[in-house]
Amino acid sequence: MEKTKVAMIGCGGRNKVHLDKLTAIPEVEFVGFCDVVPEKAEAFRAVAGEGRVFSNHTDLLNSVDPDVVYIAVPPHQHGAIEFAVIEKGCHFMVEKPMALEYETAEKIWNAAKAKNLITGVGFQDRYQDLTIRMKEYLKDRKVGLVQAAWMGGIPGVAWWRTQATCGGQIVEQNIHLYDQLRYLFGEVKTVYCRAEKGIVEPDSAEYNVPGYDLEDYSSAVLTFENGVIANVFTSCYHRPGSVTDSGMTVYAKNATLRYKLRNSLDITDETGTYETMHRGEEQTGIMDRTFIAAIRSGDTSGILSDYGDALKSLKLVLACNRSIETGKPVEL
Repeated sequence: MEKTKVAMIGCGGRNKVHLDKLTAIPEVEFVGFCDVVPEKAEAFRAVAGEGRVFSNHTDLLNSVDPDVVYIAVPPHQHGAIEFAVIEKGCHFMVEKPMALEYETAEKIWNAAKAKNLITGVGFQDRYQDLTIRMKEYLKDRKVGLVQAAWMGGIPGVAWWRTQATCGGQIVEQNIHLYDQLRYLFGEVKTVYCRAEKGIVEPDSAEYNVPGYDLEDYSSAVLTFENGVIANVFTSCYHRPGSVTDSGMTVYAKNATLRYKLRNSLDITDETGTYETMHRGEEQTGIMDRTFIAAIRSGDTSGILSDYGDALKSLKLVLACNRSIETGKPVEL
């Protein structure tokens, strides 16, 4: 059977995970790798054992004919790449956030729809067995309050440190939890978010992140259309070894679900401890197998986050930024 030809634009950490997962799929053939640092693309080619190397996406798309393109570039670089991929007629999987401006992302989605392309966005936590279990358990239970948090440090790449290139931690990183909340509880009606600086000292020996201009921490209140209210914390001032509590706690009627980010799930209900579950397979592999299967079969029903649905998560986190800027609630 003919293999599915894959190209990658961006050869950093996230596409490296996709590369590792995709090499385990016998039906995949790698035809090209692109990065502005050619040595990174060469390293990907060495792992794959095949494919050509390029330093810009235009040369890649003019030289090879992929069925699908995996796009994982810094947030501010989205736009021209996707439009070129769409013009080529390639299906694509793109890592979040898909853009820093909603209007750009919306145009990308409309262009992809016009060509009937299959799309996916890297909200891999939707495919995680812990998320699936939470969704299944909660379908017949009423939920009132949710606490969620993504707390950590500052990644070592320079583009992550500035609002102009990453969009802030909510947009670049905690969008995963915001999307997971949407997947579990539906659409958000209003968001009110506050944020502050003052803990991270960019030029200090402790942090050493020159150019950093992000908020250090924020708290958002989301009111969902079904009445669920969630409080979401985001912070990046924590140093290695400090204790953080990333994940979410769901307070349902007569039950509490405690989800430790990408690690475990504890469910307690009126009968006592009901269930403890540890994550099984890492979710990116599940997502990639699902996406490649959809391309090969044409059946997209297994894709849990296509570009159109992911637009709603992007709109939500950008609304958080707007609320921070204005000091007012934002209706979606």
